[in-house]
Formats: sequence, structure tokens, C-alpha cells
Amino acid sequence: MGIHHVSCRVTASGVDDTGVIIDSLGWLAGGEPDIIVDKSTSYHGSKVYLISFKLTKNKPVKQFISRLKAVDTSLILESLAQKIDENNTLHIRLCLDSLIGEQILITNSTQKSVKCNIKIEVYPGQTAEDEISKILF
Repeated sequence: MGIHHVSCRVTASGVDDTGVIIDSLGWLAGGEPDIIVDKSTSYHGSKVYLISFKLTKNKPVKQFISRLKAVDTSLILESLAQKIDENNTLHIRLCLDSLIGEQILITNSTQKSVKCNIKIEVYPGQTAEDEISKILF
């Protein structure tokens, strides 16, 4: 597979149900992911939770990609060059509300979202856009 790793993260406030968010990230990651919850406080003193996971093994990465392939990826395809940075990492956002219902919906930055980074394996003579297109589309 042409992917080094997948990492996703979400920021939740003190009024969000973090248990539901953790369960939805567990469903997204598949299997038994190592979900990390960092509890912090904002500048004004309210609770903030940073919830994340990182997939490095092939089987969980393949499960994540298969779930991603099942949705309408046209938003990714339209702006693929802008979503890949100089480190060959694809940046996408998934709608948190739909993810709680065990559905994946690719969204923009205006909705509450889960930020995912997909590190793509790229070798000399290859482009990141071509490699991720082979995997996702």
C-alpha cells in the first residue's frame, strides 16, 4: 500500500459528549485503535479535549481507506493539488456529526469536523497526486 500512516484528530469542548466522539473515532479507525484523549483548558478556563489516533499498520490503514472509498470523494478530487502539502500529506476533513452516525461525509472547514492526514509514499519519478489517485479513486 502506498500510505505511510493515517492520523485523525478532533477538538471537543467541555459540553460535547466525548464518549460518543471516541466511539465514532474508534469505528472510523476500525479494530482496536489507540485513541489518545488530551484534556486541557482554554484561555478562558473552559475544558477542551483533543482526541486523536494514528494508524501505522497495513491492516487498519486498509480498513480506513476502504471506508473512505465508500463515500463521495468528489470534493477531494476537485481540489486534490491544494489538499496535498509539500510533505506529501493529504489533508481532509470529515463531518463529525455524520461520523457519530457511522457515516463518512467529506466536508469543508465551516462545520465541526475531524481533521485527517494521510501520509503518502512517494518515490522519485512519482507524484503524490498520482499515488493517492491510484489508492482512492
